Parts: sequence; structure tokens; C-alpha cells
Amino acid sequence: MNVADLVNELAARTNFSAAIFTVALLMCRIMPMLIFSPFLGGEVVPTELKMGVGLTLSIVLYPVIAGSVTKIPLSALPYIALMAKEVFIGFSLAFIVNIVFEAARVAGTLADTMAGSNNAQLYVPQLGQQVSLFSNLKVQLAVVLFLTLDGHHLVIQALAESLASVPLDGFPRFSKGAWPFFDLLIRIFSDMLRISLALAAPAMLATFLTDVALGAINRVAPQIQVFFISMAIKPLVGVLLAFLVISALLNRMQDELRDMLVVLNQALRLLS
Repeated sequence: MNVADLVNELAARTNFSAAIFTVALLMCRIMPMLIFSPFLGGEVVPTELKMGVGLTLSIVLYPVIAGSVTKIPLSALPYIALMAKEVFIGFSLAFIVNIVFEAARVAGTLADTMAGSNNAQLYVPQLGQQVSLFSNLKVQLAVVLFLTLDGHHLVIQALAESLASVPLDGFPRFSKGAWPFFDLLIRIFSDMLRISLALAAPAMLATFLTDVALGAINRVAPQIQVFFISMAIKPLVGVLLAFLVISALLNRMQDELRDMLVVLNQALRLLS
């Protein structure tokens, strides 16, 4: 059998238009996760490669849903509505996954602000922006820890499970109503501050106690220029404490990443 006969046989068995439209919908759900997830490299990874990974995942997942998806509309407006729904689901899942990495960035910014070293900025490709030194450290730690724990595999598994919770040819049913899902997203956003304060607490406490000690010294000996002394002492205290509590910091990040995956599954149940 030559190539032309093989193509003709596949065309006879498969509706190529429906298959292409289905794969496009799959990519609308998968691509937000690939674009906005820091653990996939951020801007370091070329857009063409991300598109290739998204297309590959869509083709891999297509046989799983090919039998259940039977109502993909080929007209413009209904299909655009389905695409908007898929983009919404993809952005929602990406928002949940990225919350720990954003919290790590904010925690580093808080620590550097308290230590007075937030003027030193580095460009982090995973985030696509310039951040402070401790922000870079904590984001890189979170990314490495996430990949070490096979979190990317669990995220891909969650994407596959979302296809069963919300089929491509249907809209979210919101089993407990629409508000619990959006309330979950709001609570996740508010948890970012809690996680940030937890990750930055040791450095913030150390720099605060350093300020208190320098203030007491200034009261005893006003001629000592404690302001200029603090500019050298507080960054050093922050760095030393960061190395002392690195194990506890990694354990807390691990707990938060585990909780994030639990919330991700909870969001899928609310969508179904």
C-alpha cells in the first residue's frame, strides 16, 4: 500500500475536519498552561517549541477523547464559544498552578525590601521580568523542587482528567454552582499573600530584629551612623539566615506545592 492509498483509507475512516477542530480545541486548553508555567522555561523556551509541545500533547490526548466527542460544531459562532470556554479553563488551571511560584517571587521581594537590597535586579526568564535577588533564588528553588517531585507529570495528568470533567463539546456544569468555583479562585489569590509571608518570615524577622538592635545602639551612642551600618549588615544577615533555613524553606515549598495540586483537583471537581 502506497502513501496515497493510506491517506485515502484514513480519510474514509476519519472526518479530518472534525479531527482538526478537536485538536485545535485541545490546544486552547493546553497552551495557557505551557505559556504561563514557569517550570516549562518561560521565555527561554521558543514559542515554536511550546507550540510543538502543545500540538504533541493534543495529538497524544486525541485518541482518548475521540470516541466521546461527537458534537464539535463546524459553524463559526458555536465553535468560537467552545474555544472561549477552553481558553477560560486553561487560564484557570494555569492560575492555580502558578500561585506558588508567584508567592515565591513576592516572598523574595519582601525579604529584599526589608534588607534594603531590592535595588539589585536580575532578569528571570521563567517570569519574563526583572526581580530582586532573593526573588530569583526562591523562584528557582520552587521550579527545581517542582520538577524534582514530578509535578509537571501531575499537571499533565490533571489536564487529561479535565477532559473527562469538562468535555470538549460541552460547557462546565458547575456541580455545586458557579460561585464555589470562582470563590475558590479568589481564595487562591488571597492565599498568595499567606504563602509569601510564610516563605519570607525568617528573613523579615531577622532584618526587623537587626533594625531593633541598631536602634538600641543608636539610642546609647547617637554618634554612630547606624543607617549606613545597616546598609551593610542587613543584607548579610538575610543571606546568612537564608542558608540556615534553606531546609525548612524547601519543606514549606513542598507542602504548598502539594496543597496546590489538591486545589487543582478540587477545581476540576467543581467544574464537572
